[in-house]
Amino acid sequence: MEEAISPTDRVSALVRSSIREIERASIAVDGTAPLNDQVRLDLDFGAPPPRRHLVARGAGEHVVVGYAHLDGTGDTASAHLVVHPAHRRGGIGSALLRALRAESPCAALRIWAHGDAPAGRAFASSFGLARIRELWQMRRPADSPLSAPTYPSDVTVRTFEPGRDDVAWVKLNAAAFASHPEQSRVSLDDLHHRMQQPWFARSGFFLAERSAELVGFHWTKVHQPVGQEASLGEVHAIGVHPCAQGLGLGKALTLTGIHHLYGLGLGQVMLYVESDNDLAVALYQRLGFVRHTVDVMYGER
Repeated sequence: MEEAISPTDRVSALVRSSIREIERASIAVDGTAPLNDQVRLDLDFGAPPPRRHLVARGAGEHVVVGYAHLDGTGDTASAHLVVHPAHRRGGIGSALLRALRAESPCAALRIWAHGDAPAGRAFASSFGLARIRELWQMRRPADSPLSAPTYPSDVTVRTFEPGRDDVAWVKLNAAAFASHPEQSRVSLDDLHHRMQQPWFARSGFFLAERSAELVGFHWTKVHQPVGQEASLGEVHAIGVHPCAQGLGLGKALTLTGIHHLYGLGLGQVMLYVESDNDLAVALYQRLGFVRHTVDVMYGER
């Protein structure tokens, strides 16, 4: 099959629907989603430069057989790549990777492989790519004991108020994740796009305040069932301002969000954490989380 790959910053509703179908088919075969939230938001709202969509079409103009997302923000470019299971092993993935390299504004290109499947490892190896980063998904069952959160006397906790907290939260998030390659770049537009998603609920978005200033947050998320899996709660994002480090806010906010999710009747709570973030991993393990799956970023060293 010959494929044509077209880079664009925005896709049509028809192409977007085809990409969603590729993702559903891939989940059914691979057991894990090949795209993340940011990619899905860029599909819905457009990819602002230097983020781009690359669409691989088959023999027919409207037949989408593969898709890649490129994020060239920062010193290195990162990408997601997926080929419809019915069209794999035909060179489409290789063509998409070559197109990503050609489109990348950065010399270094890094590719996410969700689930750490053998096929992903083999694909990366064939292009001379090495494992350079691991993101763990950890989970915690509802029947494990869970302590109550405790906060310093001068810290209060409330839920997010749209319109009042938007700008302040973006600044807090940037400060809390200053060294994180993705989370630190969340913009006001990104926040507003997330607030338009079906899963957004301000009742699960907790803010910690001290002296009328935001010093920490825990944004929870509820996943809808996929296949045979029941609804799943997520520690979607949790951060503490550098000026409030050492007060125990990270643990307290984590507990606040987990109690909220279990109060909704969810059977499990999940989170993502960098494998080399020893302090965070140790905290989550003390709270009853265990490693469930691994996402790997491949790149040239």
